[in-house]
Amino acid sequence: MDHTCKIDLVVNNLSEVFNKMILDVRAKPIRTMFEGIRTKQMIKRQKTREKLQTCRWTITPNYSEILEENKKYAKHCQADRAGETIWQVTSKENQYCVDMETCTCDCKRWDMTGCPCSHAISALTKQKLHPEDYVNEFFKKPLYLEAYKAIIFPVPGPDCWPDTNTPDIQPPVFKEKAGKKQTARRKGEFEVPAPRDTSRMGTITCGNCGLEGHRYTNCNKTLRHRLQMRKTGH
Repeated sequence: MDHTCKIDLVVNNLSEVFNKMILDVRAKPIRTMFEGIRTKQMIKRQKTREKLQTCRWTITPNYSEILEENKKYAKHCQADRAGETIWQVTSKENQYCVDMETCTCDCKRWDMTGCPCSHAISALTKQKLHPEDYVNEFFKKPLYLEAYKAIIFPVPGPDCWPDTNTPDIQPPVFKEKAGKKQTARRKGEFEVPAPRDTSRMGTITCGNCGLEGHRYTNCNKTLRHRLQMRKTGH
Protein backbone atom coordinates (compact mmCIF):
# COMPACT_ATOMS: atom_id res chain seq x y z
CA MET A 1 0.00 0.00 0.00
CA ASP A 2 1.08 3.58 -0.63
CA HIS A 3 2.36 5.22 2.56
CA THR A 4 2.75 8.70 1.09
CA CYS A 5 -0.73 9.76 2.22
CA LYS A 6 -0.63 9.62 6.01
CA ILE A 7 -4.24 8.66 6.57
CA ASP A 8 -5.81 5.25 7.09
CA LEU A 9 -9.42 6.32 6.51
CA VAL A 10 -11.03 5.72 3.12
CA VAL A 11 -14.36 7.52 3.49
CA ASN A 12 -16.26 10.27 1.69
CA ASN A 13 -17.26 12.18 4.84
CA LEU A 14 -15.83 15.41 3.42
CA SER A 15 -18.08 15.14 0.36
CA GLU A 16 -21.12 14.37 2.52
CA VAL A 17 -20.51 17.37 4.78
CA PHE A 18 -20.01 19.68 1.80
CA ASN A 19 -23.15 18.35 0.11
CA LYS A 20 -25.20 19.05 3.23
CA MET A 21 -23.75 22.56 3.55
CA ILE A 22 -24.90 23.59 0.04
CA LEU A 23 -28.39 22.08 0.22
CA ASP A 24 -30.07 25.51 0.26
CA VAL A 25 -28.17 26.87 -2.77
CA ARG A 26 -27.44 23.94 -5.08
CA ALA A 27 -30.87 24.10 -6.77
CA LYS A 28 -30.58 27.82 -7.60
CA PRO A 29 -29.48 29.29 -10.96
CA ILE A 30 -25.82 28.72 -11.78
CA ARG A 31 -24.47 32.20 -10.87
CA THR A 32 -26.51 32.39 -7.67
CA MET A 33 -25.41 28.88 -6.74
CA PHE A 34 -21.70 29.64 -7.23
CA GLU A 35 -22.02 32.88 -5.28
CA GLY A 36 -23.76 31.06 -2.42
CA ILE A 37 -21.08 28.34 -2.27
CA ARG A 38 -18.28 30.95 -2.39
CA THR A 39 -19.84 32.92 0.48
CA LYS A 40 -20.27 29.81 2.61
CA GLN A 41 -16.63 28.80 2.07
CA MET A 42 -15.42 32.33 2.79
CA ILE A 43 -17.27 32.40 6.14
CA LYS A 44 -16.19 28.88 7.10
CA ARG A 45 -12.50 29.51 6.41
CA GLN A 46 -12.51 32.74 8.41
CA LYS A 47 -14.17 31.05 11.40
CA THR A 48 -11.55 28.29 11.27
CA ARG A 49 -8.72 30.84 11.24
CA GLU A 50 -10.25 32.62 14.24
CA LYS A 51 -10.48 29.34 16.19
CA LEU A 52 -6.86 28.51 15.39
CA GLN A 53 -5.71 31.80 16.92
CA THR A 54 -7.06 30.82 20.34
CA CYS A 55 -6.54 27.02 20.35
CA ARG A 56 -3.72 25.64 22.49
CA TRP A 57 -3.15 22.25 20.92
CA THR A 58 -0.08 21.44 18.85
CA ILE A 59 -1.41 18.13 17.46
CA THR A 60 -4.93 17.94 16.03
CA PRO A 61 -7.39 16.70 18.71
CA ASN A 62 -8.34 13.49 16.89
CA TYR A 63 -4.75 12.34 16.47
CA SER A 64 -3.88 13.45 19.97
CA GLU A 65 -6.51 11.00 21.24
CA ILE A 66 -5.10 8.23 19.01
CA LEU A 67 -1.62 8.89 20.40
CA GLU A 68 -2.85 8.68 24.01
CA GLU A 69 -4.62 5.42 23.20
CA ASN A 70 -1.43 3.97 21.72
CA LYS A 71 0.48 4.98 24.86
CA LYS A 72 -1.79 2.72 26.94
CA TYR A 73 -1.01 -0.31 24.76
CA ALA A 74 2.71 0.53 24.76
CA LYS A 75 2.90 -0.46 28.44
CA HIS A 76 2.42 -4.09 27.42
CA CYS A 77 5.31 -4.06 24.89
CA GLN A 78 8.95 -4.98 25.47
CA ALA A 79 11.50 -3.00 23.43
CA ASP A 80 15.08 -4.24 22.88
CA ARG A 81 17.70 -2.27 20.97
CA ALA A 82 19.23 -3.98 17.95
CA GLY A 83 21.17 -1.06 16.44
CA GLU A 84 21.55 2.69 16.54
CA THR A 85 18.04 3.32 15.23
CA ILE A 86 16.67 -0.24 15.02
CA TRP A 87 14.56 -1.74 17.80
CA GLN A 88 12.93 -5.13 18.31
CA VAL A 89 9.56 -4.80 20.05
CA THR A 90 7.75 -7.81 21.48
CA SER A 91 3.99 -7.64 21.99
CA LYS A 92 2.54 -10.83 23.46
CA GLU A 93 3.52 -13.54 20.95
CA ASN A 94 4.42 -11.15 18.10
CA GLN A 95 7.67 -9.35 17.28
CA TYR A 96 8.08 -6.17 15.26
CA CYS A 97 11.03 -4.21 13.89
CA VAL A 98 10.90 -0.46 14.52
CA ASP A 99 13.18 1.93 12.62
CA MET A 100 13.40 5.38 14.21
CA GLU A 101 15.28 6.92 11.28
CA THR A 102 12.63 6.11 8.67
CA CYS A 103 9.69 6.21 11.15
CA THR A 104 8.48 2.76 10.18
CA CYS A 105 7.19 -0.31 11.99
CA ASP A 106 6.44 -3.80 10.72
CA CYS A 107 2.81 -3.46 11.84
CA LYS A 108 2.51 -0.63 9.23
CA ARG A 109 0.35 1.57 11.48
CA TRP A 110 3.08 4.18 11.93
CA ASP A 111 3.72 4.13 8.17
CA MET A 112 0.07 4.60 7.21
CA THR A 113 -1.19 6.99 9.90
CA GLY A 114 1.85 9.15 10.59
CA CYS A 115 1.22 8.62 14.31
CA PRO A 116 3.61 6.41 16.36
CA CYS A 117 2.06 3.01 17.09
CA SER A 118 2.30 1.30 20.48
CA HIS A 119 5.48 -0.53 19.40
CA ALA A 120 7.20 2.69 18.36
CA ILE A 121 6.11 4.44 21.57
CA SER A 122 7.60 1.59 23.60
CA ALA A 123 10.97 2.10 21.86
CA LEU A 124 10.75 5.89 22.19
CA THR A 125 10.07 5.60 25.91
CA LYS A 126 13.19 3.48 26.34
CA GLN A 127 15.21 6.31 24.74
CA LYS A 128 13.41 8.91 26.91
CA LEU A 129 12.03 10.64 23.81
CA HIS A 130 8.63 12.29 23.40
CA PRO A 131 6.22 10.47 21.01
CA GLU A 132 4.60 13.83 20.18
CA ASP A 133 7.79 14.88 18.37
CA TYR A 134 7.44 11.91 16.01
CA VAL A 135 3.88 12.59 14.86
CA ASN A 136 3.81 13.51 11.18
CA GLU A 137 3.81 17.27 10.47
CA PHE A 138 0.57 16.82 8.54
CA PHE A 139 -1.33 16.60 11.85
CA LYS A 140 0.28 19.54 13.61
CA LYS A 141 -0.87 23.12 13.99
CA PRO A 142 1.57 24.87 11.55
CA LEU A 143 0.42 22.80 8.57
CA TYR A 144 -3.20 23.15 9.67
CA LEU A 145 -2.74 26.92 9.56
CA GLU A 146 -1.12 26.61 6.14
CA ALA A 147 -4.18 24.77 4.79
CA TYR A 148 -6.57 27.56 5.79
CA LYS A 149 -4.39 30.64 5.30
CA ALA A 150 -5.66 31.32 1.77
CA ILE A 151 -8.42 33.95 1.82
CA ILE A 152 -11.50 33.70 -0.37
CA PHE A 153 -12.01 37.33 -1.33
CA PRO A 154 -15.42 38.99 -1.70
CA VAL A 155 -16.80 39.45 -5.20
CA PRO A 156 -18.54 42.75 -6.15
CA GLY A 157 -22.23 42.54 -6.98
CA PRO A 158 -23.79 43.20 -10.42
CA ASP A 159 -24.21 46.91 -9.65
CA CYS A 160 -20.39 47.25 -9.48
CA TRP A 161 -19.66 45.39 -12.72
CA PRO A 162 -18.14 47.50 -15.52
CA ASP A 163 -20.27 48.21 -18.58
CA THR A 164 -19.17 46.83 -21.94
CA ASN A 165 -19.97 47.81 -25.53
CA THR A 166 -20.91 44.26 -26.45
CA PRO A 167 -24.48 42.97 -26.32
CA ASP A 168 -25.58 41.48 -23.02
CA ILE A 169 -25.65 37.70 -22.81
CA GLN A 170 -29.21 36.56 -22.41
CA PRO A 171 -30.05 33.55 -20.26
CA PRO A 172 -31.02 30.38 -22.11
CA VAL A 173 -34.66 29.52 -22.61
CA PHE A 174 -35.74 26.88 -20.13
CA LYS A 175 -38.47 24.42 -20.87
CA GLU A 176 -40.26 22.72 -18.04
CA LYS A 177 -40.02 18.98 -18.44
CA ALA A 178 -43.02 16.80 -17.85
CA GLY A 179 -43.16 14.91 -14.60
CA LYS A 180 -41.75 15.44 -11.15
CA LYS A 181 -38.28 16.93 -10.75
CA GLN A 182 -35.60 14.56 -9.52
CA THR A 183 -34.29 15.59 -6.11
CA ALA A 184 -32.98 12.27 -4.80
CA ARG A 185 -29.35 11.37 -5.41
CA ARG A 186 -28.66 8.86 -8.18
CA LYS A 187 -27.28 5.60 -6.85
CA GLY A 188 -23.79 4.53 -7.91
CA GLU A 189 -23.18 1.56 -10.16
CA PHE A 190 -21.84 -0.63 -7.34
CA GLU A 191 -23.88 0.91 -4.51
CA VAL A 192 -26.04 -1.52 -2.55
CA PRO A 193 -29.67 -0.34 -2.68
CA ALA A 194 -31.48 0.28 0.58
CA PRO A 195 -34.00 -2.36 1.63
CA ARG A 196 -37.56 -1.62 0.55
CA ASP A 197 -40.03 -0.51 3.18
CA THR A 198 -42.53 -3.36 3.44
CA SER A 199 -44.18 -2.22 6.67
CA ARG A 200 -47.41 -1.32 4.82
CA MET A 201 -47.60 -4.41 2.65
CA GLY A 202 -49.95 -6.15 5.09
CA THR A 203 -52.52 -3.32 4.92
CA ILE A 204 -52.67 -3.12 1.11
CA THR A 205 -55.84 -4.69 -0.23
CA CYS A 206 -56.42 -5.56 -3.85
CA GLY A 207 -59.47 -3.76 -5.29
CA ASN A 208 -60.00 -6.56 -7.78
CA CYS A 209 -59.97 -9.79 -5.76
CA GLY A 210 -60.14 -8.40 -2.21
CA LEU A 211 -56.98 -10.18 -1.00
CA GLU A 212 -54.26 -8.43 0.98
CA GLY A 213 -50.60 -8.07 0.04
CA HIS A 214 -50.86 -6.70 -3.50
CA ARG A 215 -52.59 -4.08 -5.62
CA TYR A 216 -55.00 -4.53 -8.51
CA THR A 217 -52.19 -3.63 -10.94
CA ASN A 218 -50.34 -6.82 -9.92
CA CYS A 219 -53.38 -9.04 -9.55
CA ASN A 220 -53.24 -12.40 -11.35
CA LYS A 221 -57.01 -12.63 -11.78
CA THR A 222 -58.98 -11.03 -14.60
CA LEU A 223 -59.49 -7.35 -13.88
CA ARG A 224 -62.90 -5.85 -13.56
CA HIS A 225 -64.03 -3.60 -16.40
CA ARG A 226 -63.63 -0.41 -14.32
CA LEU A 227 -60.12 -1.35 -13.11
CA GLN A 228 -59.09 -2.45 -16.59
CA MET A 229 -60.02 0.99 -17.96
CA ARG A 230 -58.11 2.69 -15.14
CA LYS A 231 -55.00 0.60 -15.79
CA THR A 232 -54.93 0.94 -19.59
CA GLY A 233 -56.34 4.45 -19.76
CA HIS A 234 -59.02 3.55 -22.31
